[in-house]
Amino acid sequence: MSKTIIKRDKYLSNIKNFINKDIVKVIIWQRRVWKSYILLQIIDELKSNFKALDEEIIYINKEDIKWDKVQDYKDLYEEVKNFKYIFIDEIQDITYWEKAIRSLQSSWNHDIYITWSNSNLLSSELSTFLSGRYISFNIYPLNYKEFLEFHKLEANSENFLKYLKFWWLPYLTNLELEEEIVYSYLKDVVNTIILKDVVARNNIRNVDFYKKLINYISSETGSIFSAKSISDYLKSQNIKMSPNIVLNYLENSLNASFLNKVSRYDIKWKRIFEIKEKYYFTDIWIKNALIGWYSKIHISGILENVVFSNLVSNWWEVKVWELQDKEVDFVCEKQGKIMYIQVAYLLETNKTRDREFASLLAINDSWPKYVISMDHKASWNIEWILWLNIENFLLEMN
Repeated sequence: MSKTIIKRDKYLSNIKNFINKDIVKVIIWQRRVWKSYILLQIIDELKSNFKALDEEIIYINKEDIKWDKVQDYKDLYEEVKNFKYIFIDEIQDITYWEKAIRSLQSSWNHDIYITWSNSNLLSSELSTFLSGRYISFNIYPLNYKEFLEFHKLEANSENFLKYLKFWWLPYLTNLELEEEIVYSYLKDVVNTIILKDVVARNNIRNVDFYKKLINYISSETGSIFSAKSISDYLKSQNIKMSPNIVLNYLENSLNASFLNKVSRYDIKWKRIFEIKEKYYFTDIWIKNALIGWYSKIHISGILENVVFSNLVSNWWEVKVWELQDKEVDFVCEKQGKIMYIQVAYLLETNKTRDREFASLLAINDSWPKYVISMDHKASWNIEWILWLNIENFLLEMN
């Protein structure tokens, strides 16, 4: 049976603006989000709408044994120098690849696209290798609208729970959405990310503790972390390890692109503080695979993570706001626009509703403000704060 490949037009439309431009296009993000298929979609676009010929295009996939002959920058240069459109997948496997890319770019005769694995090369290292001669495109897992489209599902409560449970890897379109099948696959992906992209790359010796730390972050998704909270966690586990080492481990996870840090934001002074932060998974299925997919204990954090990931996949910049005893889950900015979002599980009592609305009522500006929950009756507003069902919010987000 052949794999199902569905176009992700939102990314292709962004990349199209840079086709035939003398700048290296770099496709990055976490494992298994179909970076490779994005390259194949660009090639189709070149042939269909830019009249590119087959003989002008070369596609090197270093996971294919046929390209074992390309070992270093000299091999790479000789292999691709006569092609106009150059696509290289998993370029990190080529020694000193950047020498060939810089040389090719300097000729002004090539349109270059590359991807790599985070286990060997980090996005933070791009400027060192390409000296500003590139533009990067982050490819995210499926948001809710894409999930429904990819699996050909209707928008309803049952399918939203499937989204929470199985979530977003595009490859899942090739598997039955049965828990035993899916989680067998997902656990293997998690182990690859943790053991290869983090542990091996960063020479982490205390692997058992690192896994416990990620489990802790999983169980506390949506909570604000500080050096003290981490220190308290270490004490509760009878672990003698400095908070700085823990923060280094978390930084390693951020670099591997499976964990995301959301900083605290001062709305009045528009300053970002680097203490007291939240951590969210790029894919909530990582948490699900580690400690179970659903429980009332963890559901609020899961929903926050869902909203966060849908926001960043729509290119919103996200921060958290904390002032005295009040917290706003997300302060979101995009193209000069701002919106505020509070996420809750269910607002079943007046006390719960008052608590969730109070944080937003404390903000004195005219930007949109939302309380998002799983309540199906959520469809009204209080003092210009709109209360919405989470499914509807995700479907309407842009």
